[in-house]
Amino acid sequence: MEGKEFNGKIQTVIGKETKFFGLIESSENIRIDGKHDGELSTKGDLLISETGEVQGRVKVRNLLIAGAVQGETDITGKLKILSTGNFQGEAKMSVIEIREGAGFQGKCQQIKAK
Repeated sequence: MEGKEFNGKIQTVIGKETKFFGLIESSENIRIDGKHDGELSTKGDLLISETGEVQGRVKVRNLLIAGAVQGETDITGKLKILSTGNFQGEAKMSVIEIREGAGFQGKCQQIKAK
């Protein structure tokens, strides 16, 4: 990933060779290096690495995408898409940052920070 884009401590990791289908609920920071299909909800931050893929509904504090996300996101803080990242779907967030080279296809709605 580009520099030190994520400063938080990661408590949960979905490994590069792991595919997970279903619901993930947490209050901690999560990194996905593999694939997740379903619903993911955490009070913490979510990092999708270059090898990570998420399809479904995501509800998080902050979302950093270096891989691929397809679906609906509800982000109370910041959505950041790095140059290697790709987003397709609907995004609600307080702040959005899209780096040059990143992909964004869909709708976005800015909400007030909580």
